[in-house]
Amino acid sequence: MKDLCHLDGRILPIADARIHPLDRGFVFGDALYEVMKVRGGRVFELEAHIDRLTRTLERVGIAEPPGLADACSELVAAAELESGFVYLQVTRGVAARTHLPPPGMKPTLFILPSEFDFAPPAGRPIRVVTRPDRRWGHCDIKTTSLIATVLGKMAATDEGVDEVVFVSEGGEVREGGQNNFFVRRGEVLETHPADRRILPGVTRQLLLEFADEEGIAVVERAPLLAEREEWREALLCGTLTGVQPVVEMDGRPIGDGEAGVWTRRLADANERYELESVGAGVPAAEVSTET
Repeated sequence: MKDLCHLDGRILPIADARIHPLDRGFVFGDALYEVMKVRGGRVFELEAHIDRLTRTLERVGIAEPPGLADACSELVAAAELESGFVYLQVTRGVAARTHLPPPGMKPTLFILPSEFDFAPPAGRPIRVVTRPDRRWGHCDIKTTSLIATVLGKMAATDEGVDEVVFVSEGGEVREGGQNNFFVRRGEVLETHPADRRILPGVTRQLLLEFADEEGIAVVERAPLLAEREEWREALLCGTLTGVQPVVEMDGRPIGDGEAGVWTRRLADANERYELESVGAGVPAAEVSTET
């Protein structure tokens, strides 16, 4: 892959990119972002990601740069990225460092492609640690101000596990550091409602659709730590995570400590959809049909 980026309408070597020190994304975290998977040289679910970004830019009053989708695709082609992801960030722009931004600001657009090795569907057992949710009150807005998540990730590393999962004071399980969380309790799949407390993940929405197609009942109800002994399986899903089983939480196994049947079914459904979307196709014999 070539070390290129897109900055305000230009594709250039990343080493040559320069951003003003008074950019509000730098001094205030006054910026939004998206991360999009690239597979087979194509951006997966590009429209869904751009639509989400458009909605949130409008909510926070940042002007949307034109041609976002085309800019992403053009950069992927120029960088010759086959498998990885695209990071897209829009800041409010450059101005004197005062909290109140002046009207009519020109946003800064930065896009960076990266190579990445994705784990096989349901092929990476994940161990997690829970932490109190100290993030800001609008996790549905994908802001670059992520220090609470950074601290959670550091805590997971300190504990020697793979991911942090944020939990409310009342024991409601919200989401992971960069992914949404589902559990199977009895014969129902539970996940936190898509309100301001979690990110309405693109992969999360796909899993809701796949569950319906697979005949899996879903309830958008926050899983409760107090009911953990009733969980038969759990999973995390996201753009870079894919669909992966959560086999341990806070040192205790979930279910039998293995990838669950529903997790594998949803992971397979997601894999089929990805391959079809990027035009690769997939032989039916390569995808499990275990129920």
